[in-house]
Amino acid sequence: MKRILFLAVFIILAAFAAAPANAWEPKQDEYWIRVNKEKLRLYLRKGEDVVKSWPVSIGRGKGTVKTSRFDLITPTGTYTIYRVVQDAEKLVFDPAWFNEEGKPSAGVYGTKLISFYNNWQIAIHGTNNPRSIGRRSTHGCIRLRNRDIEELVKYVKPKMKLVIVENDGIPFSTDTI
Repeated sequence: MKRILFLAVFIILAAFAAAPANAWEPKQDEYWIRVNKEKLRLYLRKGEDVVKSWPVSIGRGKGTVKTSRFDLITPTGTYTIYRVVQDAEKLVFDPAWFNEEGKPSAGVYGTKLISFYNNWQIAIHGTNNPRSIGRRSTHGCIRLRNRDIEELVKYVKPKMKLVIVENDGIPFSTDTI
């Protein structure tokens, strides 16, 4: 009997140890954002339901783990939204931050920017180059058309979750709105 009890306790403890400590699951009425890097698509979700979906651009770098601002990777993981910058057109992009040629310029982040907690100062933002959408063209940020981010920010609040995945296994034809 003691062996069975010990085995049951061991199995229960092993199950808890296998679950990631930072695992997050959305509540049924909770809005959150999911980005699928392979599909180059951002999904606004409420619980498990897709509310809206838009094409995006992501980082030029390949991989799931971002180690520096120079690797150009959009990292995978679960992040927390910090704030929405309503006047992102005033923000200045400085190419020197990436050891690139060029002069600092305003307007490249489009009309809105959604800041989330991360170590690389990447964000979700609009663009002054809508032709870049649907490509791997950023330094790691997630880029939307201005009209799309303006619609998205209506739902975004601080502490909202952002989940970035490489691929979620859902066929391309069944998950677009």
